[in-house]
This record gives sequence, C-alpha cells and structure tokens, in this order.
Amino acid sequence: MNKPVKSLPRFFLRLIAAVVALAVVIAISIYFAMRGSLPVLNGDMSLAGLGAPVTLSRDALGVAVIAAKNMRDANRALGFVHAQERFFEMDLTRRSAAGELSQLFGSATLKVDQEKRRHRLRARMLAHWQALSAGEQQTLAEYTDGINAGLNALAVRPWQYLLLRTTPQAWTAIDSMLVVCEMNAMLQGRSGEARFNDALLRRQIGDTLFDWLHPLGGTFDAPLDGSVVAARPLPSAAQLNVREKSVVMTARAESAPDLELHPGSNNWAVGGARTAHGGAILANDMHLSLGAPNIWFRTQLLVGDGEKRRMVGVSLPGLPGLVVGSNGHIAWGFTNATGKWFDWVPLAADVNIREIEEIIIVKGGEPHTLLVRETDAGPVLRHATIDGKKQAFAFNWALYRIGAVNTVLSQLMTTDSVDAALQLAPRAGMPHQNIVVVDAAGNIGWTIAGRMPHYPDWAFNATRGRFTPLEKLPDRWLAADEYPQIKNPASAHISTANNRLLGGADGKKIGDGGFDPGARGSQIRARLNEKQRFTESDLFAIQRDNESRFLQRWATLIKQTAAQSSDPAHRAAVEILTSWNGKADIDHAGHRLTRAYRQAVVDALWKTWLNAAGAKPIAETTSGGMPSWDGRAEYAVWAAITLQPTHLLPMPHASWQAFLLAQLTSVSLELTKQHGSLAKATWGERNRANIRHPFTRAMPQLGRWLNMPSDPLPGDNNMPLVAGPAFGASERMVVAPGREEHAIFHMPGGQSGHPLSPFYAAGHGDWVSGKTTPLLAGKAVYSLVLKP
Repeated sequence: MNKPVKSLPRFFLRLIAAVVALAVVIAISIYFAMRGSLPVLNGDMSLAGLGAPVTLSRDALGVAVIAAKNMRDANRALGFVHAQERFFEMDLTRRSAAGELSQLFGSATLKVDQEKRRHRLRARMLAHWQALSAGEQQTLAEYTDGINAGLNALAVRPWQYLLLRTTPQAWTAIDSMLVVCEMNAMLQGRSGEARFNDALLRRQIGDTLFDWLHPLGGTFDAPLDGSVVAARPLPSAAQLNVREKSVVMTARAESAPDLELHPGSNNWAVGGARTAHGGAILANDMHLSLGAPNIWFRTQLLVGDGEKRRMVGVSLPGLPGLVVGSNGHIAWGFTNATGKWFDWVPLAADVNIREIEEIIIVKGGEPHTLLVRETDAGPVLRHATIDGKKQAFAFNWALYRIGAVNTVLSQLMTTDSVDAALQLAPRAGMPHQNIVVVDAAGNIGWTIAGRMPHYPDWAFNATRGRFTPLEKLPDRWLAADEYPQIKNPASAHISTANNRLLGGADGKKIGDGGFDPGARGSQIRARLNEKQRFTESDLFAIQRDNESRFLQRWATLIKQTAAQSSDPAHRAAVEILTSWNGKADIDHAGHRLTRAYRQAVVDALWKTWLNAAGAKPIAETTSGGMPSWDGRAEYAVWAAITLQPTHLLPMPHASWQAFLLAQLTSVSLELTKQHGSLAKATWGERNRANIRHPFTRAMPQLGRWLNMPSDPLPGDNNMPLVAGPAFGASERMVVAPGREEHAIFHMPGGQSGHPLSPFYAAGHGDWVSGKTTPLLAGKAVYSLVLKP
C-alpha cells in the first residue's frame, strides 16, 4: 500500500519535466513560426508585372530604398515592401474605415464597426473608384499587385494572424481608398462630433454667450494674413449671473483625460532670403496618436533610366507614393486644416429616408445586421431634442462626394516648383490639409490641399455652431483658382499650426472646424522672427522648443494670488514656480503645477457658466454629458479673471481671490497626494510615453516585447514640441530641396511591424532624446533584387 505513495514524487517530477519540455517546444515552435513571417531582406525574388529588375535595399534603420526604372515598377515594389513589413497594420486601417474589425476580433469591436459602417465607406469608395482616371486606376492596380505579391512571398503569414488564428485577405484597390477614408476619420471625425455639440449648445445658451465662450480667435492668433479678431465683451449680469443660480461646480482632476491634445501638426518654411545658401527650407512635424509600429514608413525612391530622380520622405502603408518629402526640386509637408468639411443637417418629417441592411461578420459569432438609415444629404447619425421634439440629423461629409479620394497627391513627387505644387494641391483627393511647399530656387507657398466644397452662400459657411439647412449644402467643388493661396510673403516665412489661417472671404471659404487657440502658432512665428538667417539645425531646434510661453501668465497669476497666503501648500507652489525654468522639462514641477492649475480654473468656470446659462447634457451624442471646453475657452476665462466681475464668480466663493486660491489648494493637494510633495510632481512623472502595440490592450503581458519604452517626455500641447503619453510628432522633418544630405528626420518606433525585426524600434531612441537623424538612407546593409 505504501509503494504508490513513494512513487508519487517521482511521478510529479516527470510530469513537471514533461510540462516544461512541452512549453519549451511550444515556445520554440512559436519563435520559428514568427521568424517565418519576417520579410525577405537579401537575395533575388521574382515580382510579376515588373518591366525591369528593381533593387530594394535597407540601411541599419530599415529605411527602404527602391531603385526602379520607372514609377510603374516603383509602385509595385513599394506595395511589395509595405506588405512584407506592415500588412497587418494596413489590414487594420482598411477594416477600421469599412467597419470590418469584428471579422478579426469578434464581438469586442462590434460597437466600433457599427459606428463606422453607418458611413458605408466601402460602398462609397466603389463609386469613387469608377470616377478615377485610367491612369489613377492603373497606379492603384500596380501598387495592389505589389502588395499581394509581398504578402504571398512571406514563408509564413504575418505573425499577428497566427495569434488570431485567421488568414489575411488579399488587398484590393478599393482598400487603398479606404486608407484615405480612415485618415479623414482620424483627422476630422472628432471635430465633426464637437461641432454637433456646439450647434446644440448655441441653441441652448444663445448667440451672445456662445460666441463669447467660442470666439473665432484672440490674442494668440498667428494668421497668415495678419487679420485680427476683436475680443468679445464679457456678458452682463442680465445675460449671465451665476450668483443668482447658486451654481457650485467641481473642476476636473489633473489626472483626467486631456481635452486639448488632438490631431494637429506644425509646418513652417523660410524662403531663400532667410538662408545662407539661397534655397528655401521646410520644417514639418505631423502630430497624431502614436502606436507601435508608427503610422509612417520611411521611403526613398530612385526612379529613372540612367540618372535617377531621388524622392525621399515617408509613405503610408496602404497607399502608393510619398505623403511628405523632398524630390530635390521641391519639399512639401502638411498640417491638419481644421475647416468646415462637414455639415449636420436637420431632417424634415417628410424627408425621404432609405433603409439599407449592412451585414457585419463577427468572428466566433453570428453575423450582425445593421440597419443604416440614409438620405440624399447623408446617413442619419444623430438625434436630439429640439424645442421639445425629437429631431433627426444627417451627416453631410465632403468625403462622401465623388472626387474626394484620388491619387493626385502622388504627383507631387515629380513636381519641380512651388507654383506647380500649389496648382496641384486643390485637385488632390485627401483629408484637407495646410500644404506648405518650398523649392530649391528659394520660393515658399501655402494653400489648402484636398477638395474644398463650395457653398452657394459664403456668409452661411462662415457662421459657426449652427446646423445647415438642406438647401444650403455645398453644390460643387471649388475650382483651383478659387482656393486661397499665399506665395513668398514679405516676411519670407510661412507657418501653420492648426490655428486660424485667414480672415475675410478666404477665411469664410475654409470655415471653422475647431481651430487651435494659436499659442503654438504664435510661438513658432516668434521664433522665426528672432533671427534673419536659418539653417536646418535652427529649424529643428524650433521643433524641439518646449518653452511654456502660453502658461507664463498663469504662473504669474499663481504667484500673485498666493503672495500673501500663509498656507504651506500655497507657499510650496510659489517656491516651485520661483525655481522653475519656464519649460516643459521632465525634471521640473513648474509646468505641471501651472498646467493643472489652469485646467482646474478653466474647468470650474466653464461648468459654472454653462449650468447657469441653462445648458443641458447632450445625452444623444456618443460622448454624452455636458459639452467640453476647448482651447479657445482661454479667452473668455482670462478676460473674466482679469476683470473679475462678481456676476461670473462661482459660488460659494466671496471673492475671485478666494476662488483662485481654492483651485490652487485643490491642485496642490492632488499632486502632493500622488507624489508625496509638489517638488516630486515633475512633468516627467506625468508625461511618460505610452506607445503601445494594439495587441497589448487585450494582452498586456505582451507589452514588454511589443510596446516602446515608458520614457519621460519633454514637451506638451500649446508649444512647438507637442508631446503626450500616446500623442505627438509622428515624424519630424527639416529639409531644403537639393540639400537632402543636410536634412534631419525623426520618427517614433521603427520601420517594421515585426518584433523580431532589427528595425522594430530602430531610431526610436533618437526621437525621444532629440538626437538628429539623417533624412537620407545610410549605407545599404541589406539588398533584395526583385526580378520580372
């Protein structure tokens, strides 16, 4: 009876050994399976459809250099390398646009798919495809062939599909058009919902209060034409009296999600008169949500028979050509143009509404049928109670109009002058962007890139925060000669930073889609006025500028308010600000304290004023709740703090001094609770990189292999060096066309989407630290010859 008991330990030891051995075998199998999905880097490989051999080389950072006889072959080769390195990310992009993520991830993404599927973008893009020229269709076909060849050339399907236990679907030309749609959604979608909330808010609180809280501009403006927006007067006690309402509101905590970080970018240029070599220089950094891998793909094209034209910059996997870059003659870059590219249309009771069934395939579940209600104005996306009645609203988006998506942008790669680029940009089917372009002759220029809608009544287009009647919808695209345009201004510099651009008739053409308050833009402009001559390094230094100019008056306010206070928390705050260097540096607490204080003050006043004005929560929107403030609320808040009218002072405070001290007390206590003392509440503790691979949201244990390091990051919103934990410069480029060997480039993350690739995080450390990296590819480390 005792013998089995004596053998028990040996049995368990054998079982443990077997389990360990099995785990090792599984781990080795997974490792070699993943290695099988790595791109081919060296040797020869066939690529059907080529007219001549193409060389695809990579340097130590993985920058892809494609040497081809013509653009047709280059398109195929670019599609090939995009698929080899980034097919899964491309797949996510097309599926996100089309509302097809649930086919990969199951019911977890069904709600996201339902929201996107209401736009029916795959069906719309089929109509857009049919309207493309034969040349554009051919370009997409060549690129698509290259993608599918690159996918099929992998020994094992991309590693993400191994984990998901599914098989990737072939790419189509329509999918590339969906990539453009997803960029539209990324850059304009948030603004669309915010403007709907604005329109409801205007109806609730009236024109006077709305225009005061949402001014068109203010003292931080840096418009291209020098136009000025007059300050709105404070509302009178008869118009808004918070003391009568006895409204008491609590401000947002410092740890709450940031309200002011949203897709933007910086873009500026200096003309030949401002450089030693006489050529113009472009600086561009595009701000987006950051992930691993990065959205962009570093690309260098050498195209021609004999002497080759060199084109260098970044491409977007899923699309042919370069998005931003330089070709030796011109260089171009973008910032998001926050204009009125959409309308919310109230629908009459008798309007014709079509009902369309959309089938969403759900992995591991039954297909989901979504009933989309659509009108000639667009899909019915929102409902709200207006004057006591339920009102339906259609969304009319410029993206829906035929011509909104095309491949014209890729023609910039072979454009040789600022004049030619400014004529090309209005025909580009892309998200609306401020394009700044420079050339080797020293010229600089700006216009809007993307198809701009023409409104039959310009004055109506200029009105803000109002719904659009059906009869006031755009009737055509603007012609190229109707676009606003600036070339070679007297200052010899141009800059845009998502701020208000123009006044007058041209400003009305753009409209207001939610401008940045302008602090970034004005700081960039001030830097460009500080000296007469600039080099590439000088402009790069402006990109890295993290001086907190915007917050300086708030820091002064804290010191003045707390000057006579004996409260230890107030005295500690003054000491912090007295020793602060005035920058958003990682080892200083001054920026964080001042930023949190401003947020608390603005939030408390905003909520108090809206409640006293009779604003109601907007429950019918996807966000719900009271409309949030944006950066331009600064103007109303600062005017109230400066003039200190009693009727705008929140209860129960007896004076503005008491109110401001209460906010300082609250912020100081919160930061001290988090870190033990105000001095330890440094900006680096708050602003740590959180650049994650999408898989780690569901499988956080993979983060150590897939996410970028959690580095503290200098910079913030409202300054040139925009940086948040998962938001910031998705690229930085400084280049003078014809002098690309002196150009500078940065990118978070790396080239490859494969964690076993040597390029997965290559270059990321330079982006974090600010160490300069060349734009041009270095010495070739790998070389693959693609043969017909």
